[in-house]
Amino acid sequence: MSVITVLIVAFLGYEWFRPQHVEREYPSVIYSNNEVVKHSVIGLRGEVWRGVPGSSEFTGELTLDRGLHYDVKLKDGGGYYLGILTVLDADRSRRSIGSIIASQKLDKFWIMLTRLDERYGLAAGEGYISGPANTLEEAIQTGKDIMD
Repeated sequence: MSVITVLIVAFLGYEWFRPQHVEREYPSVIYSNNEVVKHSVIGLRGEVWRGVPGSSEFTGELTLDRGLHYDVKLKDGGGYYLGILTVLDADRSRRSIGSIIASQKLDKFWIMLTRLDERYGLAAGEGYISGPANTLEEAIQTGKDIMD
């Protein structure tokens, strides 16, 4: 009987700790100062590594506006995932270009990204993308939903 118990515990441990593949796209809204700039898409592809509760991590690629691609690592922030988006500069140093907050199920996102500012001529630090959303109201509510 104890061999069966050990096998069941080992199987459950394997199922819990093995990486879970994620590949999703969501409609999104790029906005600034309560004005919709553009409707777009957020894409996410990678692996969720579950640890003990409160220590999960997502590692993969984030695609924004169907043309901006970033390697991303999101860490469990206690009910949501949190990550900093960075790029490698010419001198091989890392520079922060934004932040991302995602729901625990990785089905809602709120992202602040300076590249949106550059791409759409927005004031520094005012370019946001949120999804899933089709309207400005949904985009703002998505950010609130993640934090609740």
